[in-house]
Amino acid sequence: MRLLWILLAFAATLSAQRTALVVAADQTDWVLGAGGTIAKLAEDGVQVHLLRIANDEKDAWELSPEEAAVRARKENEAAAKILGVAEVHSLGYRSGELAGVQHTELRDRILFYIRKYKPQILFIPNPYAEYVEALDRFYVGKAAEDAWRSAPLVNVQPAFANVGLGAHVVDEVYYYAQPFDPRRREPESTATFVPQPTVRDIAGSIAKKTRAAQALETANESMAQRIKQRLDATGRRLPLLDTINESSIHELVSINVRNLARMAAQDSAYELAEEFHYAGIEFQIPKKYLE
Repeated sequence: MRLLWILLAFAATLSAQRTALVVAADQTDWVLGAGGTIAKLAEDGVQVHLLRIANDEKDAWELSPEEAAVRARKENEAAAKILGVAEVHSLGYRSGELAGVQHTELRDRILFYIRKYKPQILFIPNPYAEYVEALDRFYVGKAAEDAWRSAPLVNVQPAFANVGLGAHVVDEVYYYAQPFDPRRREPESTATFVPQPTVRDIAGSIAKKTRAAQALETANESMAQRIKQRLDATGRRLPLLDTINESSIHELVSINVRNLARMAAQDSAYELAEEFHYAGIEFQIPKKYLE
């Protein structure tokens, strides 16, 4: 009987407008890791909300933290609009300092938004990815994973129910990360109940993803300046960055977006892709019961 109710609940979600919640530790990772897939969902009528955890105040070149934070927020909202995101929610934590934030504090703040918007689809940073240079992605990913698993449990933050934010089961979860980890496509375990590697075609949304990434002007200039600084210090040269201006930075971002998409598409049927660890309906219900 319980299985029947789960199946009926899943079927009901298919007839209503679907909602997605994207949890992001910083402004660049969600765009580069999942922007194309998010844009396709928005085009298909899914209402997408973005939960931005940190301020990105440190990823800037010759700007004060305050000015960088203001610019990053505006640019992140511009990128989200390009990708079709309906609303951006910023929590305002300081970037690079989430190690000092209690895990349960982050979990419960993310849990609030899961129970408020009741998404059928959830995107979270993959905390298990190797070679991640920004540790905020690890802390946010672990907290978001815990929030997802806690969302159906009525005894986790029961006070939320007093304001109408009751338990909620998420149908699909996408763990995203940029494709640098050489072990990223190894199956984690048996397919039942464990997120598994999957690839999504983004050829139709690569233009939007590129424009969204280019909208992150403060972080992009910082990236370009730091690359040139390292090249100069080692006696090397990248002709594209001989002069750093809007045109050269946009071209650098475009090359980066396409190269990441080609890397994610390797050994798949696609030319341009994004890759995830994915937990779908099989995570809730073993496949043998659906056959």
